[in-house]
Amino acid sequence: GGSLSNHLCEHFPYSRSELMALVRLEEDPSSVDSFEKILAKYGHGDGCEACKPAVGSILASLMNGMVLDDGRDALQDTNDRALANMQRGGTYSVVPRVPGGELTPDQLIVMGEVAKKYNLYTKVTGAQRVDLFGASKHQLPDIWEELGNAGLESGHAYGKALRTVKSCVGSTWCRYGVQDAVSFAVDVENRYKGVRSPHKMKSAVSGCVRECSEAQGKDFGMIATENGYNLYVGGNGGASPVHGQLLASDIDEKTVLMYLDRYIMYYILTAEKLERTAVWQAKLSSGKNGGGPIEHLKEVIIEDSLGINDELDRRMQHLVDTYHDEWAEVVKDPVKRAKFKQFANTDDNQERDELIEFVDMRGQLRPADWPADGQEQTNWKAPKEDIFAKSEKKWIQVGKTSDFPKNAAGAILYGETQLAIFNNEMRGEWYCTQNMCPHKQAFVLSQGMIGDANGTPKVACPLHKKQFDLKSGAELEGDLQIITFPVNIDGDDVLVELPTTEEVDAILGTHGLRVIKSDCINLAEDAIKVQLRKERATTKQSSTMLMATKNASDESPKI
Repeated sequence: GGSLSNHLCEHFPYSRSELMALVRLEEDPSSVDSFEKILAKYGHGDGCEACKPAVGSILASLMNGMVLDDGRDALQDTNDRALANMQRGGTYSVVPRVPGGELTPDQLIVMGEVAKKYNLYTKVTGAQRVDLFGASKHQLPDIWEELGNAGLESGHAYGKALRTVKSCVGSTWCRYGVQDAVSFAVDVENRYKGVRSPHKMKSAVSGCVRECSEAQGKDFGMIATENGYNLYVGGNGGASPVHGQLLASDIDEKTVLMYLDRYIMYYILTAEKLERTAVWQAKLSSGKNGGGPIEHLKEVIIEDSLGINDELDRRMQHLVDTYHDEWAEVVKDPVKRAKFKQFANTDDNQERDELIEFVDMRGQLRPADWPADGQEQTNWKAPKEDIFAKSEKKWIQVGKTSDFPKNAAGAILYGETQLAIFNNEMRGEWYCTQNMCPHKQAFVLSQGMIGDANGTPKVACPLHKKQFDLKSGAELEGDLQIITFPVNIDGDDVLVELPTTEEVDAILGTHGLRVIKSDCINLAEDAIKVQLRKERATTKQSSTMLMATKNASDESPKI
């Protein structure tokens, strides 16, 4: 008796593709060039961890400003905000770009030197790259600077963007190769690197029909022929593999790039939030002759049936022309670099080993496994009574208002306790809580995204999206609790009412909350659950039938 809803969240009565169309077609782009302006025009409330990244992606895909500039860092989900992937324990992994999988010996040596210097766990990925694990956030700019000096850029492993273009060695070395697969893969990756999209994109180039690069299982892939390349689109690996469909045969490199420009931009403009190309492509209308979505794509991309190819070409060229290496932007700018400081009120750092135990694994260090939920060191419980009710408190200056990002948070160090200071500029409110998420005792809440749920100001933990009321500290959908402290703004000074450091450290000090190795673990339970496509569809349908107010949009994307 209900109807489906594809709204972004409670704050926007539009799907991602509908909101994209509204922003894209706005006659005055300056009226929709920020989240605040888009929210005021098309939504309500403060926003949340669902709509903020979606709007941030729309702005990046259309305008391509640096994601950390002009308050856009508050829109970025955990990884994008740090330009690195948060791992267990709150450390980060660093993945440099390796176009086409091609590395020089000098670059390999620099990676090794950086890994040794910062004691990082190293692993070759399935996408022909090298991943460096275990960096603290405050170390990231220094690591990027050293990698950048060797010509290594951001690999955007943290973003909903092009990840990699794999390649075999092609005709340059292989006796079966019929085209230079490596050179073309490098060209393709360098053209689309940094392009933000509704979901991650992966690509590959194979130098012959033996298909060693598995191009047909990628969002877009090219297989060399004696006459050029066969172009496949809409492939997918992962939990629900999808075979790519043939868009064009025996085309030269220039034509491949022209078709890819249009395909990728068409996808960016019309797909829904977190929708891979395979899912989006399957939902497209059939062609004029009933040939299915691939015929529709041929009509749009090759025949220009919708009359939008000039726009698709222009928009993609804008993204290519405005590319910037996000790591390098941070390294060269002291203001951006300061965003990676661990604490706003001191230059001291708490190193990763003080927060979680690291254990040896085949000669490298990794964080200890989290204890299973319900065991010690999980689901930490704050005292039921106000533990500091009878304590003598003082108003402590913890920084200036400019030290804390707008509509986001920063951490401070008080004694050996980490606290999170939240600057909710949209409401004109400030909050202070413990920085430790009680679920897994990880010190990460200041990296979480703030917003509201039905008017209640909240923060979503970046690790497992546990949500907490920023005023009361109560978990919104659970029984966990975080401790909060009053905040006062006196001119430019940020003041927090706190007991003595000894009292606060006794409850929240990192020394007592450090996660150590446990023999009682449950890896399957701790892992973030990944639903198969059928399960996602069933879950979405059952939930939206209960809460929806708007009919599902047509299957065909709106242009």
